[in-house]
Amino acid sequence: MNPLLDDDLTGPRPPVFLAALRTATGRTPIWLTCWFVPLFLALVLAVPWRGFYAGVLAQNYEPLSVLASMDENFRFDHGPELASLKQGTAEIAAALALVAMLFGVFSGGGWLQVFLERTQGHSMRRFLWGGARYFWRFLRVWLVTLLTLALVSWIFHGWPWKTALSLLFGAEDGDLEVLRSEFSVVLVTWTQDGLYGLTLALILVWGDYTRTRLALQDTRSAVWAGLCTWGLILLHPLRTLRPMCVLFVLEAGLVVALGSVAHGLDRGLGPESGAGTLLLLFGLGQVALLWRGITRGARYHAAAQVSKQLVPPLAQPDPWASRVGGPGGPQYPLDLNDDYGVSV
Repeated sequence: MNPLLDDDLTGPRPPVFLAALRTATGRTPIWLTCWFVPLFLALVLAVPWRGFYAGVLAQNYEPLSVLASMDENFRFDHGPELASLKQGTAEIAAALALVAMLFGVFSGGGWLQVFLERTQGHSMRRFLWGGARYFWRFLRVWLVTLLTLALVSWIFHGWPWKTALSLLFGAEDGDLEVLRSEFSVVLVTWTQDGLYGLTLALILVWGDYTRTRLALQDTRSAVWAGLCTWGLILLHPLRTLRPMCVLFVLEAGLVVALGSVAHGLDRGLGPESGAGTLLLLFGLGQVALLWRGITRGARYHAAAQVSKQLVPPLAQPDPWASRVGGPGGPQYPLDLNDDYGVSV
């Protein structure tokens, strides 16, 4: 059962993040689609690279001799070919990356349509309908997010940060050599990176809540919805950020665990390694991507739950505000063009 539909439920509910994970995991066709589309785009880009390596390794190297690593000798021997391949695939990679980001915009509308629509079943059909319905609105949110990220990057790596360092430590143009100890330099650098990372994470959460607000209220202004979302986060920081933080920890925890296993397998690669090891590495990567797709849907579900509780519905015009009829009798709505009279 979708927790968003249980308006009259008075019993205890599971935590927001747990209900979100459970609901998103149950939408198997959707997160499989969100996994397959980027994978297909990556495979398209991998075709010319595979052709290059197949041609180079087929006759010039002993089988499995460069399986573990392609060191500087390999890169030096084939430097011109690799440079030409990178230049030839750069535009394709950029175009495919743009398509992947636009699909992310599309999938956001699909997830929210499934979670907010008060019907059950046909989740894939509703996902496609929601992606098309909200695409242009969410595209504007995406553009506003990119502009905000660019502004934040300029603040933490441009003139404002350098000015702050100059005022606090006398560091001209951000040069930290004026600090007395290496620990102070590391502390300032970590502070900069930490604040920058937290701000980026907050902006991404803001984007999720802004898209949810647009879908929940069925409005169109990305700027106004974004401003209202900042107010929502400032007024209710714990309720809005807590489920997102928990989902992020769960997502990062599993990805890091899978990465540690993959790192161990990668370090053990050698001539004796077979196809099974490579398939296992590939499988670990795909499991991580699947898990990230599920948690992405869970974040939208969590944003929908919180927004439904905190975002007030828009005031709708009352069609019966102008009406005629006797007390206790039938009432008839009036239009501006209606001509009527009252007889006594």
